Amino acid sequence: MTSRTLLGLILVLLAQGVSGCGGSESDFVPPPSVAPSPVPQQTPVAPCISPETTFYGCAYTRRGVSLTGQVYEATEAGPVGIAGAHVYCEACGLITHTWATADKNGFYSFSGDLASGGGVWLSPGFLTAIGIEHKEYQDPPGLPALRGPLFHIPSGPGWREVLIDGDTRFDIQLVRR
Repeated sequence: MTSRTLLGLILVLLAQGVSGCGGSESDFVPPPSVAPSPVPQQTPVAPCISPETTFYGCAYTRRGVSLTGQVYEATEAGPVGIAGAHVYCEACGLITHTWATADKNGFYSFSGDLASGGGVWLSPGFLTAIGIEHKEYQDPPGLPALRGPLFHIPSGPGWREVLIDGDTRFDIQLVRR
């Protein structure tokens, strides 16, 4: 039974119960009228300067900065790069939702060259979401919870976030499954 059907059934039963109460129709006092709530005023959004330089309602601007780093496994001998790890950058590139694959040494790169479609969409104080996956590796235990604000990004295994305000190196540690 759907909640809508259940609610309707309850209302019918209540109406029948109330109609059997003592008193006459002249004793009925209608409930006080309730004025509708005023519609909140919305602040107009500033017009976007150009679709190529603004994103998410003009809050983000694509800047000519790069994001690079190494996906690695910590060993007794030091960090060892993980080849073939897939790194996802939510805000990288002209169209966003960009992937890079770590090379044989575990290095990945998202270009900052605006002319070739690179760069990162940035908004002051907002963190950039980074996803990481490799079939043989997973997150190390004890990673801190995501802080956000990531209003449109899932949290959980494989997700990191980084504050970018210039060319940024962001290394990512994984452990064997």
